[in-house]
Amino acid sequence: MSRILLSHRDDVADHAAWARHFGAERWIHSADADAAPQAEHRFEGSNPLALDDDLLVVPVPGHTAGSVAVLFAGQVLFSGDHLWWGVDPPGVMASRRVCWWNWDEQLRSVERLLEFDVRWLLPGHGRWHALAAGEWRRELEQMLAREGQGGEL
Repeated sequence: MSRILLSHRDDVADHAAWARHFGAERWIHSADADAAPQAEHRFEGSNPLALDDDLLVVPVPGHTAGSVAVLFAGQVLFSGDHLWWGVDPPGVMASRRVCWWNWDEQLRSVERLLEFDVRWLLPGHGRWHALAAGEWRRELEQMLAREGQGGEL
């Protein structure tokens, strides 16, 4: 089965055309489903959802109420607009300036991502980055510490 996972409400442009072209069914979190009411599948809650053995949908509310990330093969994270790799300074980044819904919830979502050992960060916007073993956790902890010190993310 072909699937298109819509990561959040503001990245759904042309989803109907893409679905037709690929013969795919669309998935979206119910909290953002009004942005794509034609989506064939909706899911709810904050628990990760396994779509198959190598594909885990991880709800990461914050940027929008229904933001999700997708973890492929336990190591490749498609982060939508939730997180990206910064250049100056280098590191995992998020920003309250582009948080459309709830910044505190977005930070709680980042904390839930600490349990994974991500090796590739592939954002919807911004730079991608390959990470060494253990680097993901260190990067997230540093980002959370910056925010705890009142740093602007």
